[in-house]
Amino acid sequence: MGYTYSNLNANLSNLVESKYSVGYGFGASLTGEYAIRKPVFLKTAVSFLQKNYTFRRTGRRLGWYTKYYNDFLSIPFLVGVTVLSSADKSQGVWLKIAGGTYIEYLMRLQRKGQYIALTESRYKKVSETYDFKKNENMLNRLGYGLQGQLSLGYSFKKWTFYGTCNYQYGLSDISIANTNKNMQKTIQSYMIAAGTSYQFN
Repeated sequence: MGYTYSNLNANLSNLVESKYSVGYGFGASLTGEYAIRKPVFLKTAVSFLQKNYTFRRTGRRLGWYTKYYNDFLSIPFLVGVTVLSSADKSQGVWLKIAGGTYIEYLMRLQRKGQYIALTESRYKKVSETYDFKKNENMLNRLGYGLQGQLSLGYSFKKWTFYGTCNYQYGLSDISIANTNKNMQKTIQSYMIAAGTSYQFN
C-alpha cells in the first residue's frame, strides 16, 4: 500500500491561460512473482490506483478549476532482474528492477470544480460522479501503457519486507472520440509503497 502522484499529459495550445497540475491519491496491490532462472523473474499484480489531477485556469481566469478523482483497476505484466542480493539467499538486503506493460480499467470518476456563474458575478461550486452509462464526454475506460519498477527489500527466511517505486506512462488517450494524435491526453503516475511478502517454496 502507498501513495500515488499523477498528472495529465496534454497539449493545451488551443486553451489560453490553462494548465494541468498534479494530484495525490492512494494505491494498493496484491502482487505475485515467479522466478524463471535466477536472477530473472516474472511479476504481475492486481492494483487499485487513484490517479488524480486538476485542470486550472490561470491569469484573468484564475479561480476556475476542476479536480478529477479517478479510481483505476490496473494489471501489470513485468519482467525483472535481481541486481543486488545477499550471499545468504534466505536473508539479507536485495535490490530489483522490472519493466513491462500494464492494462487498466477506469472504475469511477468524480469531478469537483469551481466556476463563474454566467448569470452572477460569483463562483459556483459543482461536484458530480461521472455517468459512464451516458458517457457524454466519450471517455475511454480501458487503457494501457508502460510500467517500470524499482524495489528494495530485506528478506528473513520466507518473509520479506520492502519498499517500491512504480512509474506508469500512459499510451492510451483518455477520450475515444479524439482522432488528433497531437491533442492526445495521457496519464503519467508514480506510486511509492511499502509491503510484505511470503515465499511459498
